[in-house]
Amino acid sequence: MIKCVIFDFDGTLVDSMKMIYETLNDALGRRGLPTIELDLLGRMAGRPINDIISVKVHVPESSLEAIERDVFDTYSRYCRTSCKLLPNVENVLKNLKSKQVKLGLLTTTPREPLEVVVKQLALTNYFDIILAKEDVKTKPDPDGIERIVITFGISKNECLYVGDSPIDVLTGKAAGVGTVSIPTGVTTVEQLRASKPDIIISDLKQLLTYISYKKNCG
Repeated sequence: MIKCVIFDFDGTLVDSMKMIYETLNDALGRRGLPTIELDLLGRMAGRPINDIISVKVHVPESSLEAIERDVFDTYSRYCRTSCKLLPNVENVLKNLKSKQVKLGLLTTTPREPLEVVVKQLALTNYFDIILAKEDVKTKPDPDGIERIVITFGISKNECLYVGDSPIDVLTGKAAGVGTVSIPTGVTTVEQLRASKPDIIISDLKQLLTYISYKKNCG
């Protein structure tokens, strides 16, 4: 029986990945640095921005920090006015809460902009625990998921991690929990399939069906 669902944030709950992609390339272009392809972001979404940039070019640490600030400053401004939840997110969260399923949020987004968006989209009351970039070791290290599982006092086979990128699958597998992938960010179904999640869903509503199936099976 599933007692806990942990969600990734950008691209999984919030329609923000294309904005992040455009903002990152703008920050790189203004500094005369090579931009990144959408395919690259699809493969590396969820990893720290400096890891993604480093695939294309070596950038001094000070510049990497400035680029990340640019991206998340724009992210915060954008999400105050234009950021939207992906389809069926609120209904699914309400449904899970009504069934007393514990909900966690685990993301590599820094806490300050994350809190702006979570508050703007009225998500705060849904989550029993929220872990941002500064709180845990970087994905795919299982640190974040393991902390949440321990906090909730459940076993790993009672937990699912839901995300939109291969790094989310790797993180869930490293932690020993079930993995659910959804191609609502910039990662393709083929890229997700290559990471071998337990299931790929096309709509978040299918998560409820999957959880019901897991309950009936065990």
